[in-house]
Amino acid sequence: MRQFFAILLSVLILAACTVPQSIPDTPTVSANSQNCIYAWATQPLPELSEKVQAAISAAGLTGVNAHVEAYGENCIDSQTNRSVRFSTLETDFYVIVKVANLTDEANMGNFLEKILVVLDTFPAGKIPGPQPGNIAVSFRTGSDELNLLFTVSTGKSARLQGLDGAKLFEKLQKK
Repeated sequence: MRQFFAILLSVLILAACTVPQSIPDTPTVSANSQNCIYAWATQPLPELSEKVQAAISAAGLTGVNAHVEAYGENCIDSQTNRSVRFSTLETDFYVIVKVANLTDEANMGNFLEKILVVLDTFPAGKIPGPQPGNIAVSFRTGSDELNLLFTVSTGKSARLQGLDGAKLFEKLQKK
């Protein structure tokens, strides 16, 4: 019986050593056979940012500013320590909304709905990266701000549930 428990304990210890770990929030570095070292990175997308801002303005959303960034990996040449290419994983949207009151969830939810309708015109496949990215919305009044961060998929899902106004805001705030 002791041998059985000793073997079982050994198997459990070995199994625990091979459990995959989650991806850390900090940049990771790994090497490949092409002498590349990969590091998480972002890159601005100025042309797409201009298109998104133009679409927001065309939708009549005043006091709303947006920019877009690509999130992915830099391939850094291990010999020169210089980035030789960037691979985009997703496109992330950053939106700043000026509001009169940070407690008016219905108003902020209405802004969110209109912003998401605009961002729907920039779907995965038409923007860089193979997967949907994130949307960061910062509601600001004076020096105070309230920040939301959710995935494009979460925003679409909330609207498909018929949520709008305060209920949309609450859902995306709690994501």
